Amino acid sequence: MKNRIIYLATVLTIFAIIVLLFASESTSIYKQLKLMNRVVTTIYSDYVDPVDYRKLIKGAIDGMTSTLDPHTVFYTPKQYEELKVDTRGKFGGLGIQIGIRNEWLTVIAPIEGTPAYRAGIQAGDKIIKIEGKSTKGITTEEAVTKLRGEPGTKVTITISREGEPKPFDVTITRDIIEIKPVPYYGLTKDKVGYIRLSQFSEEAGNAVREALIELQQQGAKGIILDLRNNPGGLLSQAVEVASYFLGTDALVVYTKGRSPYQSREFYTEHPGEYPTGPLVVLVDGGSASASEIVAGAIQDHDRGLVMGKPTYGKGLVQSVKPMLDGTALKITTAKYFIPSGRCIQKEEYLTERNSAIVVDTTDWDPEQLDPWEFETAPADTDTTEKEKPVFYTKGGRKVYGGGGINPDIEIEPRKLKKLEFDLLRKAMFFNFAVHYLADHKNEIKSPDFEVSDEILTEFNKYLQENEFEYHSRIELLVQQIDSIIVEDTLTQVTMEALENFKQRLQVENKLDFQRSEDYIKRQIKRQLIQAIWGEHERYRQVDVETDEVIQRAEEVILHPDKYESYLQVEDE
Repeated sequence: MKNRIIYLATVLTIFAIIVLLFASESTSIYKQLKLMNRVVTTIYSDYVDPVDYRKLIKGAIDGMTSTLDPHTVFYTPKQYEELKVDTRGKFGGLGIQIGIRNEWLTVIAPIEGTPAYRAGIQAGDKIIKIEGKSTKGITTEEAVTKLRGEPGTKVTITISREGEPKPFDVTITRDIIEIKPVPYYGLTKDKVGYIRLSQFSEEAGNAVREALIELQQQGAKGIILDLRNNPGGLLSQAVEVASYFLGTDALVVYTKGRSPYQSREFYTEHPGEYPTGPLVVLVDGGSASASEIVAGAIQDHDRGLVMGKPTYGKGLVQSVKPMLDGTALKITTAKYFIPSGRCIQKEEYLTERNSAIVVDTTDWDPEQLDPWEFETAPADTDTTEKEKPVFYTKGGRKVYGGGGINPDIEIEPRKLKKLEFDLLRKAMFFNFAVHYLADHKNEIKSPDFEVSDEILTEFNKYLQENEFEYHSRIELLVQQIDSIIVEDTLTQVTMEALENFKQRLQVENKLDFQRSEDYIKRQIKRQLIQAIWGEHERYRQVDVETDEVIQRAEEVILHPDKYESYLQVEDE
């Protein structure tokens, strides 16, 4: 009891201090804080049942931060300690970068080579449940706590994916997550340099520099910098990586906040390893934060082309401020802007219901406000395409704001079919490779082997032995119809037609395997090469040479006229 009284007294003292700090500046804020102080003390002393004072205060704080952006959060001492586990550390997890989009926990990007990546988790997937419990309204930090754990333990997440008729469960075994910033670099068969940068950890700059030096020594005809599914990382490394392509004294990014010290400009500081020559940067919806800074700076300086899909749009700057008793507040203090003046951040959070953020401050006067005459912002249901503001690159090309980076060349990559995703989700390619190599490892002599019909037969046999079940989307819909039929009466003719249709679907399911044969062979080859020769050889033999986006980038680089045409200013 004594500890509770001391704790509550401390909290109320803090409120009192805040009240005094604001009293001289704003009578309105003073009154509101005084009201909050009184509400807390009244609830604690007069509520009909005993009140857990910790949850009461935590709920009030979380309520405040929930009216802001999803990255402004309060940390308990335990959460604050977990925050300090950065990219230099090792931890048991799934290998995904997550954020909050439209109030739902969303995958920004899976990290290559991790359990989540092997399970087929994709950028944009909504994690709607963790171990059967809804994630609606969860904070990113709370989700991290639930998803991390001891290596070898399992966690089941429920995924909602655009294009899928209903959510589905994925059970993933946690593993040690170690991140190499550049898992691969090398020359393609046509002598184009390729660098895969997976994250902007503290060694990212050095790794990219070494790759550029070696690729140029090998005679690279151009460079492809792959930032797809790269969720970002350290700002310092984004500036360093950009400097290798932009040269000295080029503006990379600047920040703007409400206070002068929150507004800074970041310039390159050395000549660069590859300041001229064909350059294509690959991005997608999983490219966020530092990735967007690098891609945007290269685009704004007309230094190279950006190819792929529009990026995620994460451009808020956070500062972590220690509070009391080991707690902390991570608060958004500024926004990132790239050289053309575009803000990277998508502004969806500004229109969220119950947002306390003042978007238009033109006539904003806190002293003239009625404290209770405010409206809850309606949910933004307008799905029409908003007109995006126009900006201009250094050379005069039009580029568009509104958040994220829009590619110069947009490419829609091939989407996985239902069968292909089910095989990935259940780790059938990975498990088969382990099974197959137990008896056949010596039969594969070279990493340039092809998956034979015999290996494919072995794979199909393995699926049967392990009771792999595949149901097409149409089959799942028919199962729903079956459940409805129990309550409705259908004629015998209709029932027979439905049964015939079901039998035909079984034939179609077998044909789905034939339609996906090339993909299945590619995935088997990837896993076998990875298991025998490692990640580097897997990239060289399979990933780089069969990726349609990389092939398109290579084609543009090898045709100078086409490359230059994308950098030309369009006639009005």
